[in-house]
Amino acid sequence: MKRVAHISLFLFLIFVLVACAAPPPPAAAPAEEAAPQPKAEKYTLWFNTLFHSGDAQAMERIVQAYNESHEDTQITLTQGQWSEYYAQLTNSVIAGNPPQIGIVHTNKLSEMYPALTPLEASPAGNLLEAAGIQGEDYIEKLWQAGERDGHRYLVPLDTHMWGMWYNKDIFEAAGLDPENPPQTMDEFVAAADAIRDAGFKAFHPAEDALPRKLRRAWYILFWQQGGELFDEGYTKATFNNEKGLKALEFLVSMVQERGWNEPGTDGFKQFTAGELGMLFAGNWMYWTAKESGVNWGFAYVPQFYDKRVTWANSHNLVIPKQPEGVSDEVLVKSAEAIKWINEHSDLWGIYGGHIPAYKPALESEELRNSDTWKLSLSKFTDMANNGWIHYPIDHPKGSQLESAIQVQIQRAYNGEISPEEALRLAEEECNQILQSQ
Repeated sequence: MKRVAHISLFLFLIFVLVACAAPPPPAAAPAEEAAPQPKAEKYTLWFNTLFHSGDAQAMERIVQAYNESHEDTQITLTQGQWSEYYAQLTNSVIAGNPPQIGIVHTNKLSEMYPALTPLEASPAGNLLEAAGIQGEDYIEKLWQAGERDGHRYLVPLDTHMWGMWYNKDIFEAAGLDPENPPQTMDEFVAAADAIRDAGFKAFHPAEDALPRKLRRAWYILFWQQGGELFDEGYTKATFNNEKGLKALEFLVSMVQERGWNEPGTDGFKQFTAGELGMLFAGNWMYWTAKESGVNWGFAYVPQFYDKRVTWANSHNLVIPKQPEGVSDEVLVKSAEAIKWINEHSDLWGIYGGHIPAYKPALESEELRNSDTWKLSLSKFTDMANNGWIHYPIDHPKGSQLESAIQVQIQRAYNGEISPEEALRLAEEECNQILQSQ
C-alpha cells in the first residue's frame, strides 16, 4: 500500500509540474473595434443684409430658427447700413472677403450682377438643382426679375411697398370717419386740412424724411400721372416736365404752404408719439405701429391722379462671388440655406410685414391667421395683385441716378430751391451720368 501511495504522489507532482510549465491558454480575442468615423464637417455661413429696425429683428428670428435646427451648418448674421450696403458688398467681393449670402434689391441687379454668383453656373455647378430651388415655387413676376444675360442671380425673398398708416383717434378728433380713410385727392386734402385744423400734424409723406424717402414720395405722385423717369433706352431723363413739376409742387406744398408738417421732421417718431394723422411708410412699419400703443389703421395709398400707384421693390437672396479656394460644399450649403430661409419666410411676413415670394409661405395658415395679415399685409398683397406697384430705376448707374434726383428733391422740399430749379438740376445731372462712360 505504501508503494502505491508513493507512486500516486509521484504522478501527482509530475502533473503539477507539467501544468505549471504549460503556456497559458490564448486570451479570448477582443471584440473587433469599429473603424473611426470621420467627424461631420462644420460650416459657418456669413449672411450680410441691409435690414434695420423691425426687418432686422424679423431676420434675426429666422436665422435663430435655422441655427437651432441645424448642427452641421450655422449662420452668422450681420445687418449693414442701408446707404453703404451695396458699395460695401462690392468692395468685399473685390477684396476677396465676401459674405456667403447677401441681399440685393431687384432694381439693383443691373449694377450688382458682376459681384454675384450665377446660381445655375457656379464653380460648384448648378446650385439651384443642388438645393432643390424651383421657379414654380415663387411668385412668377418676382422670379422672372432675377435673371441677367441668361444667368440667374436672384432668389426672391419678398415684395414690399408703401401704404398709408393713420391714427384713428386723431381722425375722430378731427371729425373724420376712422373706418373710411381717404381714397382720392379731394378726400385726402380735406382730411389733411381737418387734422391740421384740429391741432395735429396732418401728414408725413416720407417715413423719416431721408433723401431717398422723399424721392419715393415724389415718385408716387409722378407715376400716378403716368410719368416715367427715363426713356426706354435710358438715354435721357424724362421727368422735367408738367407731370414732374405738378408732383413736386404738391409734395413741397405739404410743408411750405399747407402746414401739414414741417421739413426735417421724422414721421416715424411723430406717428408713434401719437402726434401724426397720416403717414406714408412701408410694410415694415407694422410692428413699430403695433408696439407704439397708437390706435392705428392701414389703407391703400390714395389715388391722387390718373391711377393708383405706389413705390415698390423686392428683396432677393444672393450668393456673392466667392474667392478661389472656397469649397463646393460651402456654395451648396449657401444655396440650401437660401432655400430654407424662403421655406420659413412666413415668419418674414408675420414679423417683418413683407409679402413672401415663396408661394407655400405666402399661403401658410400661420401667416394668413396672423394679425399682421389681417391688419396690413392683406392690403399690401391686394396692391401687388392689382398691379398698383411701380419699381424704381433699374440701370447699371442706378445708384448715381437716384442720388442725383433725391438731392434736388430734398432741397426743394426744404425750401432751398424752387421745384422748377430742382427738376432742372436733377435732369442735367442725370443726363450727364447717362452720357458718361
